[in-house]
Amino acid sequence: MSADRSCRGKNSRSTQYWILLGIVAALTLLTGMYSLSVGPTVVHRHEYWQAFTQFNNASDAHFVLRELRLPRAVLAGLVGACLATSGALMQGVTRNPLAGPSIMGLSAGGTLCLLIGLLVNPRLGYSAAIGLSLGGAVCGYLTVCSVTLLSRRGMTPAGFALAGAVVSAMFGAITHGLTIYFSLHDEMLYWTVGGVSHVSWAQVFVLLPVCLIGLVVALALSPAVTVLNLGEEIAAGLGQRTTLTRLGATFAVLLLTGGAIAVAGPVGFVGLMVPHFARMFAGVDYRRIIPLSVALGACLTMIADIASRSLVEGREVPLGLFTTLIGAPFFVYLARRRSSARNLDEGE
Repeated sequence: MSADRSCRGKNSRSTQYWILLGIVAALTLLTGMYSLSVGPTVVHRHEYWQAFTQFNNASDAHFVLRELRLPRAVLAGLVGACLATSGALMQGVTRNPLAGPSIMGLSAGGTLCLLIGLLVNPRLGYSAAIGLSLGGAVCGYLTVCSVTLLSRRGMTPAGFALAGAVVSAMFGAITHGLTIYFSLHDEMLYWTVGGVSHVSWAQVFVLLPVCLIGLVVALALSPAVTVLNLGEEIAAGLGQRTTLTRLGATFAVLLLTGGAIAVAGPVGFVGLMVPHFARMFAGVDYRRIIPLSVALGACLTMIADIASRSLVEGREVPLGLFTTLIGAPFFVYLARRRSSARNLDEGE
C-alpha cells in the first residue's frame, strides 16, 4: 500500500513538473511574441503576419519586425538560457548555491578580455570574439580559485563567493577604466553594461550552435551532476568518474558563458537567480532543473529586455542594469540566509 502511494506521489510530482515546464515554455513564447510589438516604430496588426509571409523590403514595419525585433527577441532568449544553464551546472558541481557566471569571475573576465581584443582589432569577428570570451572566462575563474586558495578558510562556498565578488569588481573597474581612457563611443559603453541592442541575425547564428552544444552537454551530464551534488564520496562510491564530470561541466559552462558574453556583454545575476527558482519547483534532480532553467532564463531576459525598452520613454536602458537591480538584492538574501544557517549549525 505504501509503495503504491509513493508511486502515485512520484507520478503526481512528475506531472506537475511537466505542466509547469509547459506553462513556462508557453509564457516564454508569448513574451517573445509580445516583444515584437515593443519599439518606437508603429506596426499595425496585419503587418506582423505579412512581415514573415510577404516580406517587402521597402516597408519600414516589415524590416523592423524581421531584421531588428525578431533577432533581438531570439538572442535575448538564447543569452538567458545560456547563463541560466551555466549557473545551474556551476551550483550543482561545486555544491555552492552562491555560484554563478557573474559571481565567479567568468563574466567579468570574459568582458575584459573581449574589450582588450576589440581595442587591438576593432574589426574583430564574432568567432574570434567567442574565443576571447572563453579565454577571459577561464582567466577569471582561475583568478577566483587562486584568490580563494590564499584565504584562511580555503575553498569554501562563502570564500568562493567573496573572492568572485572581489575579482569581478577588479576586472569591472579595469574594463570601465579602459573604456573611459580610450574614449570609446556610446555603443561600446552600452555594451560593457550588457544588452542586446543593435543586434542582427549574424549574432544569433553565431550563438545558436554554441548554445546548442552547451545545452546538449549539460543535459547529457545532468544525471551525473545530480549524483555529484549529493557529495564527492557518495558519487565516487557509486562508481562515478567525478573528475570527468567536472571537466565536462566546466567545458559546458565556459562555452555557454563565453558565447553569451561575446554577443551580449555581461548580463549579470541571471545564472545565480534562475537555478534557485528552478530548484524550488523541480527538486534536486538536474535532469529537471536544467530544462526548467533554460525556459526560466530565456523568459527572464526577454522580460528584462522589454522593460529596458519600455520604462524610460524615448531612451533605452541596458538590459544588464535590470538583471543586476534584481539580482544584487537576491545575492545578499542568499548570503544572509546561508550565514544564518551556518551560525545555527555551529550553535547546535
